[in-house]
Amino acid sequence: MKVAKEFEAGGKFLHAVQIYQSLINEYPEYAESYIGLAELYYYWGKKESAENIFEKIINIQPENLEVKIYFAEFLIKHKKWQKSIDVLSGFSSDDDPFISYLTGYSYYNLKEYELAKVFLLNFVITDEDPELIHNAYFIIAKIDLKLKLYSNALKFAKKAQELYNDSWELMLLFSKVYYYLEMFVHSADSITKALEIKRDEVAITHWAGKIYLKTEDFIKAKHYFAKCIDLKEDITSTDYTNLAHVCFKLGTLDEALNYYITAVRLDPKNKLALEGKEKTSNLLNNMVSDA
Repeated sequence: MKVAKEFEAGGKFLHAVQIYQSLINEYPEYAESYIGLAELYYYWGKKESAENIFEKIINIQPENLEVKIYFAEFLIKHKKWQKSIDVLSGFSSDDDPFISYLTGYSYYNLKEYELAKVFLLNFVITDEDPELIHNAYFIIAKIDLKLKLYSNALKFAKKAQELYNDSWELMLLFSKVYYYLEMFVHSADSITKALEIKRDEVAITHWAGKIYLKTEDFIKAKHYFAKCIDLKEDITSTDYTNLAHVCFKLGTLDEALNYYITAVRLDPKNKLALEGKEKTSNLLNNMVSDA
């Protein structure tokens, strides 16, 4: 193993592969050789080959929990959520609490929110790494937000905040939860903190616009909706509809109409944009008539 690692460090990957394969042939029960070879294949971008190597050692050592956890993490990196769950099935948090985290995280990504929450709640009562506990609380809070359990989401977001307080994603989560709880001052405070941490994040600018629109700070809302459009690669009809709404509130009707027209062009079935376009156009026509 030492020689193989030295070859890897020196960039002599083919030599390293030969060493690992030789070790596997000579000592088929030695799990570290399989892991080393799988990592090397992964580094090369040969993900299927790496996965096949993991499966070989698991077939040889089906009760080797360390290898299964390693494999599950590998699968999660490649978004193979169900397979990661299957690999860990048969073991429980009594064997290793990390299993609950990995399983819960995988269920979350499968949108099996209730199951994810069960495993993650089981994990947070353990004495594991604080960063992982923080992540688990954060995911639980996101789950409750999706389930519209806003008070619960706030509770778990605060649990996550007790461990780490400098995450823009957590501040954004707080802003969303407070928004749906109709605590708009707190929502604005949270989005301000998120902006201080990462000012050019699309999701933050979108929610900043949404929150300031709700609090009737239309100038700020316009700024952030416009910035969101500047930052996005794939601009949607809804993005222009939001900006049009704010311009309408500010009384800049020509500008609003242009944005509504753009929104309708992107999505001719956008009901809000169609209604806004008609309303704004009628107002402008009436103003011309009155003049």
